[in-house]
Amino acid sequence: MKHFITVADRRNPSTRVPLVLGWAGMRGVLSLAVALSIPLTLENGEPFPHRSLILYITFIVILATLLVQGLSLPALIRWAKYPDYEDHIPEAEAESLIRKSLAQAALDYMQKHYKEGITDSFLLQNQKDIWQYQLDLPKCNTTPEVRKKYVAILHHQREILHQLNKNPRIDEEQIRNFHRQLNLEEEKWEVWEV
Repeated sequence: MKHFITVADRRNPSTRVPLVLGWAGMRGVLSLAVALSIPLTLENGEPFPHRSLILYITFIVILATLLVQGLSLPALIRWAKYPDYEDHIPEAEAESLIRKSLAQAALDYMQKHYKEGITDSFLLQNQKDIWQYQLDLPKCNTTPEVRKKYVAILHHQREILHQLNKNPRIDEEQIRNFHRQLNLEEEKWEVWEV
């Protein structure tokens, strides 16, 4: 199957993984179902020959495989010597790496495709400054305390929007657009908290 299914982990676990998986699999379910499906009597009304013996042997085989394979499974797992799959980089370091990579990619793309016109646009200049700041920081992970402060600032901005909404000269649709932006921004940082 490894030739058809590609996974993120490229390490080759050889044949030990399928062996342990097969050894740990459920035992006796099919044989028990077959044994229990044997009818009590034949078509002519006579009892099925050796039905009790078949059931008894089936239960013994199931019990033996459960005991033998169940008790030997820990030794087999130790023998297999699996690699350490918990070798991910720490969460804060990963977050910093991802943010810096995305910031660098965005700045490179911006420099290549939109050299002119960045300083004329509030959105592009603002984002450029944010991405550059992320690259300049030694670590760009955000602590839960900073996230709470930022969400509190967003709540304050929402209160200001409520006050501005009382002004009849401001279109309510514009207020709703800013509300949506604040909601999206707050949701983004609440997801990072989880």
